[in-house]
Amino acid sequence: MNVFPRSSFARILISASMIATAMAGISAISAPAANAAELNACYQYKKSGTKDQAASAVPIECTRPHTAQTYWAGTLPNNFGVPEKASISARLKATSRCTTKNLESFLGMANRKLPSRFTSIPVMPTKAQWNAGERWVRCDAALLGGKGYQSLKVPAQEFVAANAPETFNFCTPGVPGNKISAVYPCLNVKKNWILIKEKQVGTPTSRYPGNNSLSNNSNKTCKAAAKPFTVLKKYYPFWQIWPSQAGWQRGSRTILCFVPYKEFMQTLDKHPAS
Repeated sequence: MNVFPRSSFARILISASMIATAMAGISAISAPAANAAELNACYQYKKSGTKDQAASAVPIECTRPHTAQTYWAGTLPNNFGVPEKASISARLKATSRCTTKNLESFLGMANRKLPSRFTSIPVMPTKAQWNAGERWVRCDAALLGGKGYQSLKVPAQEFVAANAPETFNFCTPGVPGNKISAVYPCLNVKKNWILIKEKQVGTPTSRYPGNNSLSNNSNKTCKAAAKPFTVLKKYYPFWQIWPSQAGWQRGSRTILCFVPYKEFMQTLDKHPAS
């Protein structure tokens, strides 16, 4: 993933990837041995867990510590083939319901204006599960916290309803840099950068449009998005991230726009806080 700051104090950096399928990307996490995924089922697995660790996840009560909850479930056709061998376009098509809109509707956040720390995790059977006859596909909701997923002890909808909307704002510890490795609530006014805009680009079958095309697209998008969130000056600061060619081939289709949290807080009268 490429990044390009537009401020007098930032440098050009190149990133190889974006949020874990921050945040988007296709996961190899597997559901339990069943022929259908269950809506609202909760799971305990790690963002950085190995394939075998993730595959061992079984549904648990959402009142127990968990890191993910299923918000959509479907069925793959028999001719789809082993998911890990499928093309990225086929996997993106099969998980096209794993969208921010559907995720936030499920969570009770349909009127939210800013991106949140909740992320969608597309999940398909492992090779062994597929060969055993499993054809399910699902979308899980997980809350990013630090370098992993935040553990909850209640259903995600209940957790959202019990907390202020700004609790779920998405901040990096400092300037996003060349790789977003940690995501936190926005608490440090001096150091945090807040995500203000996500934009999906291309389609599951789109070819990589080229670095220059995506750079221009993200610059135009983020410049317009940042203006209400920064103290107006000749060169107001923002940070943009767009998919690299390698990221595109892994399924990344998202432009991300950030501004300094300090300036965000100084312009609250111009925009919603969450």
